[in-house]
Amino acid sequence: MKIQAVGGQMIFKKLTNEVDEKEFAIRKAYIWLNMLNDGMKPVKWLKPTKKGTKVNFEIIRSEEELNKGLDELDTYLYDINKRFGTDLKIKRG
Repeated sequence: MKIQAVGGQMIFKKLTNEVDEKEFAIRKAYIWLNMLNDGMKPVKWLKPTKKGTKVNFEIIRSEEELNKGLDELDTYLYDINKRFGTDLKIKRG
């Protein structure tokens, strides 16, 4: 019998409700990219608290799922670049 994880939840202590909006958005983008690189696709970002932000995720099982996750991150980066005047982008290799 083979058992595989299909998802889970993590908490990120640096994403608290005490961080200003721009810094929160930047930190979220970096965490999101690191999760994708580690084979996890965020599916729900819960409300931040003083203890951090919980993130529900699914395990990435294919190149197609990874590309979809990167597309979603690209859309998020476009939005925060426009909103905060940042210049964040991902490089696909």
